[in-house]
Amino acid sequence: MNDPHIVALLYQIDHGRSLDYRDAKPIDREEDGFCVKVENERVRFEFKEHYATQDAARKAIEDYIRAWEFSAGLRGGPNYFKLKFDQPKIEDRNPTPGVAMVSARPIGVKVTLEKAIGVASPPCYPPPPSGIMLTPDVDTMYCRYMGYLQKREPLAGMAYFCLTILELSRSRKEAAKMYGIELGVLEKIGYLSSKKGGQEARKASGMDNDLTAQESRFLVEAIKAVIHRAAERAHAPNSNLPKISLSDLPPV
Repeated sequence: MNDPHIVALLYQIDHGRSLDYRDAKPIDREEDGFCVKVENERVRFEFKEHYATQDAARKAIEDYIRAWEFSAGLRGGPNYFKLKFDQPKIEDRNPTPGVAMVSARPIGVKVTLEKAIGVASPPCYPPPPSGIMLTPDVDTMYCRYMGYLQKREPLAGMAYFCLTILELSRSRKEAAKMYGIELGVLEKIGYLSSKKGGQEARKASGMDNDLTAQESRFLVEAIKAVIHRAAERAHAPNSNLPKISLSDLPPV
């Protein structure tokens, strides 16, 4: 190939066995450097710019894919939405006359499968990311939250860890102002994760004080909101984001 050009990269949607996106509404979205098309559990990134190699093209969208998987994971959990690379679409912009480009690839056979019992069919794919950016702190909080969902760590410890990330080198009041979160939200996270938890309590003082179902639900939803807000703030450090208040979260 004389002048290779990556036209598009194709990905398959990888998810848990409890999901089936085949009936989900297609997505067609235009970004600055590429277009995103989602249909039949496949994603096509079609490029507006020139990339001569597959690796260069993949690098150009890797942050976008990570942000997409992040926002979907916060919504649905660890196996809700992952993108698995399938193949590139390449053209030669200066082909040798008389020489045809041949791509050695197995012929696909379409098989219609019935949906298994108990499998959910979401009406929509997780929306592509918008207004967020992943940083090491955001990644760390997200991994800890995924660890909680996968029963690798207790809720109270995970929640308090995420709170301390927000408060690094600043007071709780300063953190609330910086991230656009009502101080009462952070205070409630701090109290529940420090003073309660039962056998999985972060501190010994909470061992005899189990979290109620309502308190556990509050912590989960509050931490999801906090992690997403940290990603929003990383994307727009100086913007006026709508404040996250106690009224936005499950009552305790």
